[in-house]
Amino acid sequence: MFSRRLSAASVLLSVLCLCVLNGCEVISEGERLIPVPQPAITDGRNHVLIEFTGFRCVNCPKAAEAADELSRTYGDRLITVAMHPATNPFTRGAEQYDYTCTAADTYYLHLGGLATTPFPAGNIDLQTETDGSMIDYPLWATWVAEQMEQTGMVQLTADAALQAETRQLTVSAHCYAMQPMSLQLATWLVEDSVAGAQALPDGSVDTHYYHRHMLRGTIGDEWGESVIAQLLPDEYVVTGKLPEGCDPKHCYAVVVAMDDNKTIINALQLRIE
Repeated sequence: MFSRRLSAASVLLSVLCLCVLNGCEVISEGERLIPVPQPAITDGRNHVLIEFTGFRCVNCPKAAEAADELSRTYGDRLITVAMHPATNPFTRGAEQYDYTCTAADTYYLHLGGLATTPFPAGNIDLQTETDGSMIDYPLWATWVAEQMEQTGMVQLTADAALQAETRQLTVSAHCYAMQPMSLQLATWLVEDSVAGAQALPDGSVDTHYYHRHMLRGTIGDEWGESVIAQLLPDEYVVTGKLPEGCDPKHCYAVVVAMDDNKTIINALQLRIE
């Protein structure tokens, strides 16, 4: 279903282009500029806040509000992804409200999640070394603030493109480091503003609740592909078909770079164009 290729990187061209742009002269009115899309690039280290949530969880809307507040505070440095693992009963119910995906369960079980794990629960960067991999939402702000003090060792550039007729999505990325590092690069497909049911703290059910930043699956392997981050890295490319029912206008890709412990050490969020 999915394909991937690694080729010699052409990133020197981007560097040269930046140099040229910095030293270019004013272009006369008679000349025409052709806009060229530029890839997104990390500026330092970004982190991923993972919300484990379910539509039967009455406190999960409060956790979603906490996550949104943190996103506003940290901007692009904090990427939030909501996961609905089928192995927890808070996500199960009527068929039309099934927001689960196999990738959500893969990461949930990796972090020690059980059917008895209370929701909402969170994790940052798929870390398993913390005192408990599942953190209750009132503690997220303190936890995230501590993580934001960390510096990054790798930098990412990436872009995503969707072929409208076939719904074929292509994501390409480069991972840079001063010294060669072995990493795994994975790509998550996320959809925002998914209208559906959600239990509320007062016990009622809102059937037109908007679920934010919902994980819909991965493009390629859930644990990614092996790459070497270095000054002149190879290009990482994955392709896959956007699932039916996903609105491209609300979808984006999240490229995550993981170390040998499967901990995310940097990430980049990309709008699908």
